[in-house]
Amino acid sequence: MEEKDHIIELRAHHLLCLQGYQGYGYDEKFKKNLEEKLHKLKNDKKIRVILKNSVDDLCKKCPNLKGNICVGDSKKLNSLNQDTIAKNNEKVIKMDLSILKIAKLKKNKKYSFEYLLKIVNHEFSNINQVRKICKDCKWINECLWYQSRKI
Repeated sequence: MEEKDHIIELRAHHLLCLQGYQGYGYDEKFKKNLEEKLHKLKNDKKIRVILKNSVDDLCKKCPNLKGNICVGDSKKLNSLNQDTIAKNNEKVIKMDLSILKIAKLKKNKKYSFEYLLKIVNHEFSNINQVRKICKDCKWINECLWYQSRKI
């Protein structure tokens, strides 16, 4: 039986985000958590990833997470209505589901991080495929992974 320390839960779209991450973040708590998880994923071969389309181990430290809902931008929370918040959360879930479907991956199944990267990089090698997933991401202009996709 695997120890909890060797499991990291990830939203499917975070498989793309982690590859383009450069240290930009929402706040220090979020950045520190993300960097710790990324270090484990890259360096501990015992780590297994469980894919999700809901709050994961990265989201748990995100300031945009309010009651298990991704509000989009917590700095604008007071000006966001419930419909806008629900639409943003649904958009994030749809990104996860699209990645799972296109890459033929299953949520709640354990995978090695290396295997997942191989699969998503194969399935999302073309910029046109990636644009469909990442088009609304606020980090798109900084993301090295996004910029590395072929035309």
